[in-house]
Amino acid sequence: MQNLKEFLSFAEGEVKSLASLYSTVGGSADALALYFGEDPARVPFEQVVSTLQNFVRIFVRSHEENCKQAEFEKKRAQKEAENENLKKSVYNEN
Repeated sequence: MQNLKEFLSFAEGEVKSLASLYSTVGGSADALALYFGEDPARVPFEQVVSTLQNFVRIFVRSHEENCKQAEFEKKRAQKEAENENLKKSVYNEN
């Protein structure tokens, strides 16, 4: 019986802690829904998370493409500079 009372006392504290965390997460989920222009009362949390996940995936893909494009442009500029230097050296030799 003593073990049961100890467990119950411990479990009640855990339930209160979880309820508090759940409330905090719910408020954060509502704020996230509002940030994405959604009505928290009409849009389920799962849909908000899915929207966020899609945004992050597209953002990462765009960032990677931008980095590749910047690297390509850098290499092209280096190649053009090398060609220009080669033309100058050929012109100077003549």
